[in-house]
Amino acid sequence: MLNVEISSQTGKDFEGDVLIVPVFSGRERHRLPLAISKVARQVMDENDFKADYGEMVPLHHPNGVKGTRWMLLVGLGEEETVSLNRIRKGLGSAARYALKRNWKSVGVVSPSTSTLDHDAVQSAVIEGALLANYDMVSFKSKGEGKQFSKVEIFSNGDDTRKSRRRLPLIQAGVAACHKVRDLAATPAMDLYPESFAEQAQKLAKQHKVGCEVMDVEALKKGNFNCVLAVGQGSTRPPRVVKLEYKPKEKAKRHVVLVGKGVTFDSGGLSLKDAASMETMKDDMTGAAIVLATVMAAAQLELPVHITGLCGLVENMNDGGAYKPGDVLRSRSGKTIEVLNTDAEGRLVLADLLHYASEMGADHIVDLATLTGAALIAVGDGVNVIMGTDQKLVESLRDAGGASGEHLWQLPIVEEYRELLKSPLADLKNITGIRWGGTITAGMFLQEFVGSGQSWAHVDLAGAWSGKERDYRPFGPSGEGPRFLLEWLAD
Repeated sequence: MLNVEISSQTGKDFEGDVLIVPVFSGRERHRLPLAISKVARQVMDENDFKADYGEMVPLHHPNGVKGTRWMLLVGLGEEETVSLNRIRKGLGSAARYALKRNWKSVGVVSPSTSTLDHDAVQSAVIEGALLANYDMVSFKSKGEGKQFSKVEIFSNGDDTRKSRRRLPLIQAGVAACHKVRDLAATPAMDLYPESFAEQAQKLAKQHKVGCEVMDVEALKKGNFNCVLAVGQGSTRPPRVVKLEYKPKEKAKRHVVLVGKGVTFDSGGLSLKDAASMETMKDDMTGAAIVLATVMAAAQLELPVHITGLCGLVENMNDGGAYKPGDVLRSRSGKTIEVLNTDAEGRLVLADLLHYASEMGADHIVDLATLTGAALIAVGDGVNVIMGTDQKLVESLRDAGGASGEHLWQLPIVEEYRELLKSPLADLKNITGIRWGGTITAGMFLQEFVGSGQSWAHVDLAGAWSGKERDYRPFGPSGEGPRFLLEWLAD
């Protein structure tokens, strides 16, 4: 594991490859340690650095900083407008820069500000640096991945006790984020229902978590008819993985996490175009989040009983593939007219949510790359949430805000329920109109949640980043485990 140290020192005596120094614009630069402030002031006075948000200036062998090969100034903008997420992302951008330069030993000065709680600032600094420390090179023929060997956080005299206590949660959340990135970036030729289930079994054994894998025969016996239908066009048969973590002491709550695990989505017979298929190896991100979160919760020994359900399928085409016009009898007994085989994730979740509702849990949370409409609505920097329990939705939304993984609530609009009715079956899997697609997809899922059950649905619009930015590399963002752990640990 990466060596992370938190020091109450200023950083002026740091000996390593680079010292990252966040700087506020204007008069606030005097809050920096004197030796560092002199360097920053000179560069700012010469108008080579204004400390605008995200601006960076590398300085080689800066005078007055002992033993440091480089200093990297990163702008945070005006102190009055700074937020924890700006700090987290600004430090993440600087750490990504350092990673590309292959700097191994990294020091980071935690910014001093009167506008934010210093413990929260330290946590944001640590998170930004560690989340940026990721390089996926498993499928490259040459070269080893660039990784930091040591990160030292300098609090500039502020108390570090709370940050030290919080560090295990931060590290577990970051490791889970990186695991999601790894899984979602893995090509579908290597990650398919059976191989995903095998990984789950190995991780469960390491973390002493219960793991049951349901194969086709078990799924038939359990009436997971929608899961089976979606997977029947593939040579890779479906699986459902059930994970079970129980704390040593009596659990305060029982939570069921449900993840969509479409390891590749061609759209089925309602075939996607070529460009839309390019990133469809990531359509299993919901299941990856569930797997990584349960393992991290077990590592942290959180006092919550957690059941994880991963619905694993490939949505492919052959002569046996399910078809538009088919009517499926879901596990709940409700029938579904299939009008579009590319609306497959909600069919998989329909069976899993009904199964989850039988477990008597306090809360059910499902996570899925469910609709393109969510991406259109909020972009790829925010995830959508909706549900039947406003307190649950708000607590998850608060956890997202605290972790920098923001959730935007959409309503359940009862008038839209009419759009899901089918003349042939109980429901249809698409409405046939463009508008409100994320809401109606969530309401479709609600049909399979038990009456009175506390349930929230997260549509993962932020699962894939179209470009590298802040602490996120291009590709899978890894969002999900950190806000869930924040919520579970509360």
